[in-house]
Amino acid sequence: RYLSGLLLAIGLAFWTTVPGIERNGARLRLLAAIVAVSGAGRLVSLAAVGAPSAVMLAGLTLEIAVAPALALWQARVARRAA
Repeated sequence: RYLSGLLLAIGLAFWTTVPGIERNGARLRLLAAIVAVSGAGRLVSLAAVGAPSAVMLAGLTLEIAVAPALALWQARVARRAA
């Protein structure tokens, strides 16, 4: 339950970043980094233990690919708004 609550809080923090996304770059980058670091841990586990379920692989993809891509997209939006 603790980890689920933590993930919920991170998701809500991402959600509150959406209004004014062009001004919330630092927050979005911090959240993306938190997610990517947790994905790195999951990636180490994949290498050490083997492939998890498809749902866990989908989560890993979100953590190591989508979160950093979202941060890059936000930077692009911020540049256009400036």
